[in-house]
Amino acid sequence: MKSVKVEVDTKETNENIKELIAAVNDCVEAFEKLEKVMNKFTNKSETVELFCEGKLIDRKEVSDKE
Repeated sequence: MKSVKVEVDTKETNENIKELIAAVNDCVEAFEKLEKVMNKFTNKSETVELFCEGKLIDRKEVSDKE
């Protein structure tokens, strides 16, 4: 019977995951701020675009009916 020993260094992967979580938390914070700002406006209709790290992640038509 043959066996194989595999060693995996997960340090870089864990660092990347922490960086990704931080970026996601920043996006959540941006969504929350956008929601607060949008709630201040009434009787208006416009397109709102939300960007995270330079990429468009959401586009919505905002009006007083919502």
